[in-house]
Amino acid sequence: MSSSELLDRSGQQAPEPPRGLWHHRDFRRLWAGQTVSLLGSRVTELALPVTAIMLLDAGPAQLGLLNSAQYLPVLCVTLFAGVLADRVRRRPLLIAANLGRASILTAVPLLAWLGGLGVWALCAVAFATGVLTALFDVAYQAYVPSLVAKEQLVEGNSKLQASRSVAETAGQGLGGTLIQALTAPVAILVDCAGYLFSAVMLLRIRTPETPPVRPDGARSSIRKEIAAGLRMTLHSRLLRVIMLHASWYNLLWDIVLVVFPLYGIRELHLGPAGLGVIIAVGSLGAFGGALSAGPLGARLGVGRTMVLGMVVASAATLLLPLAPGSGSGTGHLLLGAGYVLNGFGIAVFNIHSITLRQATVPAELIGRVSATFRFLTWAVIPLGGLLGGLLAAAVGPRAALAVTAGGLTAGALVFLCSRTAVRS
Repeated sequence: MSSSELLDRSGQQAPEPPRGLWHHRDFRRLWAGQTVSLLGSRVTELALPVTAIMLLDAGPAQLGLLNSAQYLPVLCVTLFAGVLADRVRRRPLLIAANLGRASILTAVPLLAWLGGLGVWALCAVAFATGVLTALFDVAYQAYVPSLVAKEQLVEGNSKLQASRSVAETAGQGLGGTLIQALTAPVAILVDCAGYLFSAVMLLRIRTPETPPVRPDGARSSIRKEIAAGLRMTLHSRLLRVIMLHASWYNLLWDIVLVVFPLYGIRELHLGPAGLGVIIAVGSLGAFGGALSAGPLGARLGVGRTMVLGMVVASAATLLLPLAPGSGSGTGHLLLGAGYVLNGFGIAVFNIHSITLRQATVPAELIGRVSATFRFLTWAVIPLGGLLGGLLAAAVGPRAALAVTAGGLTAGALVFLCSRTAVRS
């Protein structure tokens, strides 16, 4: 499927002529709000553990608990969020989620000021904001197709991915500066302001959103609606192939996330700053991928471009275990190239994977299908972290990275041979 073939299934006229999304006033509002809120979120990702370490003297076990509290909502509420996103209009959900997250996060500086902040309170805040983030992310992907024309989905998803890449690169640096200047709890207020700004931008959108239509005119139970999303995802050969390979990538990439810091610090002697720089350049690669996804899709087709992205992202990890241990420039070059190419490829894959779901799934099911996809592809991530620790302990960080890179590349080659994905 080429990007020009992503036609509006309903036959309705697009909200604005497809002149490019720079001219789409409501998309610009959505994009601006999301960009600012993503920057704020990166601040909080750093500020929560720093608050736990510096103010509460938290140990490794408590930090692990805090990290789990942030990701547990993905497994607990994502499928229910998909049902809700298909039952009601999505823009009010997005606004409510932003306002809710802003309100909840104010508890951290408030409790710190009152002297009542503890690790369990931080975990509760992390879990509650995680619930609303899970709801926001599902409703967000389902909302975009109602705002822009189908032939603009690649461009829209590329711009949104570019914002995410910039936020991941700049947000950590911004977070460190704000934490140094304001203290970690107060820095979290910047995230609150970002969510409020995003809510205001969503409120200013004027494109009407069609209320959800039930094909049978009735509302079934939550269990049956979740099952419908699962069936749609698993019975579609295209969606099933994409989901399986995304899950395989997430499983093995989480091993890389666990093992690479050990490898970089203990074997390559990069130091924390050098390690951070190497990881950060991956976001620069992702930004380049976001800019290139549209032109590549127009030239090669959405399916071929998506597969190409996965192959590049996976094969790039083969460079990581090749770095010499002397801290040489060659080693830094190999590591940087690996992360840049990985970021580039996975951004291209994600943009076209999301576009295919948005363009091929019926509007009344897109929330549940997005939720199912997210649930099944993220459920493997905790297992990847566990496997990474065991593998590094058994064979060492460098060998663990080599085995993982081989598994990623093999999976990508299987994906390349999948006619279903290539011809989509």
